[in-house]
Amino acid sequence: MVDHLDGAALETAAETASQYLEKSRPPAQVCDRCHDLIHHNRAVPAVSPSIYSIREYLDESPYKHNWIYHLIDAADFPMSLVDNIYEALAIQEQRSRNRRASTEKYRGGRKLPTITFVITRSDLLAPTKEQVDSKMEYMRSILREKLAQSDEDFRLGNVHMISAHRGWWTKKVKEEIRDHGGGVWVVGKANVGKSSFIEACFPKDSKNLEKIAELVERREQESIVAKQQHALDLNSNGLLPPAPREDLYPVLPVVSSLPGTTVSPIRIPFGRSKGEMIDLPGLDRGELVDYVRDEYRRDVIMTKRKKPERYTVKPGQSLLLGGGLVRITPTHPDDVVTAACFLPIEAHITKTEKAVEMQAQTRIYPGENIMKDGTGELIMSAGTFDLKWDVTSSHLPRSIAKAVEDRGVKPPPLPYRVMSTDILIEGCGWVELTVQIRAKSTNPADGETPRSLPQVEVFTPNGRHIAARRPIECWNFIADKMAADQRKKGRRGRQNIGQKKRVRQSLNA
Repeated sequence: MVDHLDGAALETAAETASQYLEKSRPPAQVCDRCHDLIHHNRAVPAVSPSIYSIREYLDESPYKHNWIYHLIDAADFPMSLVDNIYEALAIQEQRSRNRRASTEKYRGGRKLPTITFVITRSDLLAPTKEQVDSKMEYMRSILREKLAQSDEDFRLGNVHMISAHRGWWTKKVKEEIRDHGGGVWVVGKANVGKSSFIEACFPKDSKNLEKIAELVERREQESIVAKQQHALDLNSNGLLPPAPREDLYPVLPVVSSLPGTTVSPIRIPFGRSKGEMIDLPGLDRGELVDYVRDEYRRDVIMTKRKKPERYTVKPGQSLLLGGGLVRITPTHPDDVVTAACFLPIEAHITKTEKAVEMQAQTRIYPGENIMKDGTGELIMSAGTFDLKWDVTSSHLPRSIAKAVEDRGVKPPPLPYRVMSTDILIEGCGWVELTVQIRAKSTNPADGETPRSLPQVEVFTPNGRHIAARRPIECWNFIADKMAADQRKKGRRGRQNIGQKKRVRQSLNA
């Protein structure tokens, strides 16, 4: 009975202390820009800093141990990767495979910060956590290629793939941040999900009585020196804003789908002065949103996973995306290209001559036109891309694929090959292109000339915002699901001919 009363008294004391902390916290001031972002989803665009401006912030860090979390968007991975981030921010290089390699490096008497790559919005890749996890090695290999490092040079264990929307793997990152503390700097390009990452992975304190008592005592001490400290903060010439006091329920950054939400660094302490997370402004990221009408800007950004559709582009046809924002045209006259569009914008197939006129805005687009007036004059070629990756093994006929999987036999030689590549659209998504060609065309017999690889040419405003990568093959998840659903339905039963005849006679009577 006494233990029960003591427990109830402790809960009452904790509740009273937490209410005191809430009441003693000054109300958060909301500026007009944040108000418009929260309630109207609009804001005045802000100037994006450069990576070297981030370096100036990092040089003023009050912590000895600094950790950089570089956020990369999964929708157009790896286009949002900052290529020169190691040199620009003076980051410690990746550890080699030598077990005796040093874990810490210093320069000028200061410990170099370490980097962790976080691939955000991974729920856009596949519907289930297991399917997304199966792409982890692919993401790591693409990251190695982008960083121009071979497998033998260094290990790449500091890569996380998370989804703040669904809570996938956020707990692991949160525990990692809580354990090492120090300065946690969130770096990334605009609209890659930095504020959502902080909201999901910020190591919030539990409602522990000892922690609450310590916060109450610290709050009383802070109130004594608040005036002197406030004067010092206002007279500071530093680039970083003054460090706020730690609260039981801190105010987290505003989350918005609009790019450039964060204007200046936001410092959020945690762990009873153990460390703090710093949300930095997003770096410049060229996007197709600049050529889209204001009322459609939100529709261009893929915030939720779309159910993709697969289109067939026949000879003499082109694929139009977003009413003409992007045009994909096969260059070989005999190729039949299939395109799986993982995009939030509309796709339309038409003759190449009509597609050119629609993109130039000299012909009316039959669907929803989201392009700004005058964008057609800026259309240029973004490059010609080879479908150079052989994905025949993942496009085998189902009977052969089942035999290979069950018996472990080698696939028989096929008279064709399936070539593929992914076309990336910056800040929007990707298109998986595949084409089937004759096997003899790539391995010709004597006296025959080898055929070049299948190619597509892409046209965008100013010839920008496009890249290519090795195929991720997320469409296979959709194809497997469609095949499984078809097997559940079973074969269509044969209808009785006599019954059909009687029904027809009754209708004619």
